[in-house]
Amino acid sequence: MREPHPGEHYTEHRSWEQKLRYARECREQDGIETTMIVDDLDGTMHRAYGEMPNMAYIIGKDGRVAYKAMWTDHAEIEAMIETLLGVEDAAAKGLRTRASYTERISYVTGYTPELSSHVLGRAGPKAITDFQNAIGGPRPG
Repeated sequence: MREPHPGEHYTEHRSWEQKLRYARECREQDGIETTMIVDDLDGTMHRAYGEMPNMAYIIGKDGRVAYKAMWTDHAEIEAMIETLLGVEDAAAKGLRTRASYTERISYVTGYTPELSSHVLGRAGPKAITDFQNAIGGPRPG
């Protein structure tokens, strides 16, 4: 997606190469080990999947959406990945599994000042100000 809170160090994406570099650096800085999909500069995939600033999807091996959230919750994502791995393990053992649909409301309380400073601080002071303006709350960290 687009750079959500651009700053002096991580600006708006101006080229495909820059966007890929930012994604690689994000992976390294946050220790992300899963596959990342990088959208095109126009945000085609982001728009197709809802345009929320921090959406998360898990696409199963069958190509179906197994998890969708309008705000990334790392604990929920980890739990869903564990579930999918468990289903795969059960299938390998010949056990029958069946998908079940769940819908619930989650509540986002915002980033902790430490996390905000860590993530937004990498982009620069402009990113912190942009984030503060977006949420209408106190400046993080």
